[in-house]
Amino acid sequence: MSRPEQTLPEIEDILQDNPGWLDEAIDTPSVARLTGVPVCTLATWRCRGGGPPFMKLGSAVRYRRRTVLKWLAECEKSDADTSPKRNV
Repeated sequence: MSRPEQTLPEIEDILQDNPGWLDEAIDTPSVARLTGVPVCTLATWRCRGGGPPFMKLGSAVRYRRRTVLKWLAECEKSDADTSPKRNV
């Protein structure tokens, strides 16, 4: 049985209803859902370097949503830059 398609809201609509949404500090499971990267991989990247920038608030690890989205965009750009060129 197929699931009905869900329409995601546009970022402008989200920001209009919640102007601080991009600057919220989110936890590691939230970043994992947002990026598709497992929680354990995010933890490894924090220890070894790499991954999205994070903050330590006492013992809690948090990521600013805006920073994670920017990091994703940079990953997408760098992947496109390193892909082999095709002669057509």
